[in-house]
Amino acid sequence: MKLNWKTAAVWIALFLIAGCGGAKNTGPAPVPKQQSAPGAEPSFAAAEQQFAFELFRELVKQEGLSHNIFLSPYSVQQALVITANGAAEDSRKELLDALHLKRMRMTSINKASRSVKQFFHTLEHGELSVANSIWSRPDVKKSFADTIKGLGHAYQLDRDLQKAADNINDWTAKETKGRIEKIVDRVSPDTLALIINAVYFKESWKQPFDSNLTVPQKFYSSDGSSTKHPMMMQTNRLPYLENKDFQAVKLPYQDEHLAFVVILPKKTKTLQSLLPVMTYEHWRDWQKEWELKQVELKLPRFSFATEYVLNKPLKNMGMQTVFHHADFSNLFAEKTGGFISEVKHNTFIQVDEKGTEAGAATKVEIVESAAVPDVAMTVDRPFYFAVTDEKTGMLHFLGSIAKPTEK
Repeated sequence: MKLNWKTAAVWIALFLIAGCGGAKNTGPAPVPKQQSAPGAEPSFAAAEQQFAFELFRELVKQEGLSHNIFLSPYSVQQALVITANGAAEDSRKELLDALHLKRMRMTSINKASRSVKQFFHTLEHGELSVANSIWSRPDVKKSFADTIKGLGHAYQLDRDLQKAADNINDWTAKETKGRIEKIVDRVSPDTLALIINAVYFKESWKQPFDSNLTVPQKFYSSDGSSTKHPMMMQTNRLPYLENKDFQAVKLPYQDEHLAFVVILPKKTKTLQSLLPVMTYEHWRDWQKEWELKQVELKLPRFSFATEYVLNKPLKNMGMQTVFHHADFSNLFAEKTGGFISEVKHNTFIQVDEKGTEAGAATKVEIVESAAVPDVAMTVDRPFYFAVTDEKTGMLHFLGSIAKPTEK
């Protein structure tokens, strides 16, 4: 069975616990079982997958498919879970609805998040690390700090705004092994808090590619153009799936419950035409259809980085009011009005003959709401003006403006 890259139309699924371990070298592959972290509810994994596919489709609407796209839905989810812990009433409900977690209690969500985080840290061969932090100007409630224990750490924002940004970026770079060096451009005087998630992944293939077999080969883009690109090659028995729309293969890592999944549309299909079937429901059904096949696989070596603002995709997924006014009374010790100003997501990935290295960071920025004005005054017609001394009562200057000018 040959799986060749004759088109740029390809889907890649990463950070998926794909259940590749246990597949035998002969006969059909057993139905892959989704492995859950000890203590994590199956509904939590299902919610993450639903959120992942919905967020991906919304990001495609924003970015288009003519560009490489890569994100870590898990990173975004965890940043928003920390945010939801600080939210209350309708704001929390809106966040959990968008995350497909509305049927779970917050305590159960936190327990599942801790279990998954701890499970990721137990890889025997590779590294998959997760870290969360919140950087706040006002003091956070003790109850909030206690709630996120085991999930992340709370830090005070430095009063020097440039130093505050540097501290956050240094933390992010450390947690992603330098792959994501900057997640915060600047800290605004209106910033109340920044919630940061960082994910780092590095793992070797169970069956590495022989670098001596890597040769330049044409890669055909969706517009019909082609460029020569280093193409890796291996022939092995691998979990394989094929239907009228696509070919797919799983490349297991040394930690065999992790796999790199490649979905290649048939030559008559494109990324765009395949988009409607890229859903949680189809993904769940496909897990029953993998079979072990002798696969001749040619896969391009690649690396790239991305940066996205996810406000619009998340709004389209139901996070509407929290971007304008929100209730974060479970977060701050003092009563403070705030809202989410930006959700930013940066990623990096490198795929080569040895394996995969990837990183992701997500920033949720909460800023202070502007005070509601008592009155409004727009000086858009002729007016008088004066410069006065309130202490002595002296009137230093007096004038009128018939038409504003500048010299």
